[in-house]
Amino acid sequence: MSQFPSLDPMAMWRELTAQWEKSTNEFANEAMSSDPFRQGMHGGMNASLTAQKALGDLMARYLTLLNLPTRADLQALGEQLHRIDDHLAGIRRALEGEAGTTPRTAQTADAATAPPRPRRTKQPPAAAPAPAAKAAPKKRPAGKRRP
Repeated sequence: MSQFPSLDPMAMWRELTAQWEKSTNEFANEAMSSDPFRQGMHGGMNASLTAQKALGDLMARYLTLLNLPTRADLQALGEQLHRIDDHLAGIRRALEGEAGTTPRTAQTADAATAPPRPRRTKQPPAAAPAPAAKAAPKKRPAGKRRP
């Protein structure tokens, strides 16, 4: 077979891309491990968080001036509704538990000792027959005509 390397352009492109990625990763790892880079990232994150907090405070004041609820107001309202819903569910469970033991037992005991009722045999009155429709005029035979 041939001792010369393949002249496949895609293989050469893959090799160049792999070398470029490797060198870029080495450079980025060295840059990110340096102390100035970490300090710069820390400063940038602090600036971003400070700006976000200031914008949130500004929006809260603006919404308060417009007499609209803020995000914190809606979250507090949601938590309060959740507590109310849990409380109502507890009350419902308690009522169902009481209803399941005392009244139903009394009803089934009463039904077991009560004498049987007579069957209903009376039928509702029959519907009155519909009034007779007007009789249709008789047809004359086709052969006879009036003078």
